[in-house]
Amino acid sequence: MKVYNRKEFLTLPAGTIYCKGKEWYFNEFCIKAQSWENDWVYLGMCWPDGKDSGECFDRLEDSLLNGTSYPCNSSYGRDGSFDDKDLFLVFEKDDLLQLKEKVEEALTVGD
Repeated sequence: MKVYNRKEFLTLPAGTIYCKGKEWYFNEFCIKAQSWENDWVYLGMCWPDGKDSGECFDRLEDSLLNGTSYPCNSSYGRDGSFDDKDLFLVFEKDDLLQLKEKVEEALTVGD
């Protein structure tokens, strides 16, 4: 993994897998799409799919209380926070290969 500042991160290609944060903690697992001059589009993977945030919160509550499963988010959004102090923990090829291995292992585990 490698840590990037905001300016460097904006130059990375679409498809980059990362976690955004501050010194030294990072948030959700995301996939970067296109960059613009000062922001970008991303897919946040740690959220249920839903038509809006209200439905997503309802789905999280339903999952907790009733054990209901929902698919993960499939909608891209814009990151427009414009905080130059943000840091980005970027997964490199070897990290992604290790993650792929772990995902393949997880797929063999029964529900």
